[in-house]
Amino acid sequence: MGKRVSTKDKIIQLLKKQGDLTMDAMMEHFTISETAVRKQLHTLVQKEFIEVKQHKKEIGRPYHTYRLTEKSQESFPDRYKELSLDLLHDLEELQGNQLIKDLLQKQSMKETEQVRKYIEPFSTTEDKIAALKDMQNRSGYMFQVEDKGKEGVQLNNFHCPFLAVAKDYPVMCQHEKEMYEALFPDQKVKTKSLLVDGEKCCQWYITETSDK
Repeated sequence: MGKRVSTKDKIIQLLKKQGDLTMDAMMEHFTISETAVRKQLHTLVQKEFIEVKQHKKEIGRPYHTYRLTEKSQESFPDRYKELSLDLLHDLEELQGNQLIKDLLQKQSMKETEQVRKYIEPFSTTEDKIAALKDMQNRSGYMFQVEDKGKEGVQLNNFHCPFLAVAKDYPVMCQHEKEMYEALFPDQKVKTKSLLVDGEKCCQWYITETSDK
């Protein structure tokens, strides 16, 4: 049996995936009372994990939306501390940008090999992608997979443990795309959006190649 997700965690995960939400839109995802949800929401606002924005209407009372703050990042696992941003900056200053590129490339190759070994026992692309999702979520990501039928499979990642590093060294995002291309050589991988660009998630499409 999976670990029970608290109301606070569910609110944070919901806003991480959906972005700004009204109370009514949020309640569509809960079976408990609105009073109970508001109580936990109020606590998160007090902790500055969530901010409230008021919207005026020409007619009628204003309404409010809720969104995550930068501080809410503390509630998600952040492996980027293992890959010290300060250290990378110092190395770049001492040895130049090429060294950083080589280090990040090597790190990407290691991750690709680890994931390859994890998904290798599975025979179908569908099972391999399910295994990829499992491993990424165990590693601190917030990974979601959507079957788009003829359009292929859509990968959504709502949380990147290395986001702070990727913002300064966006080549990491290219490495991730290259990892998926290496893991699924018979498929076409297309990047649709990235967290470093201010989007709500990193998103890729994996589709059959046209020559198959």
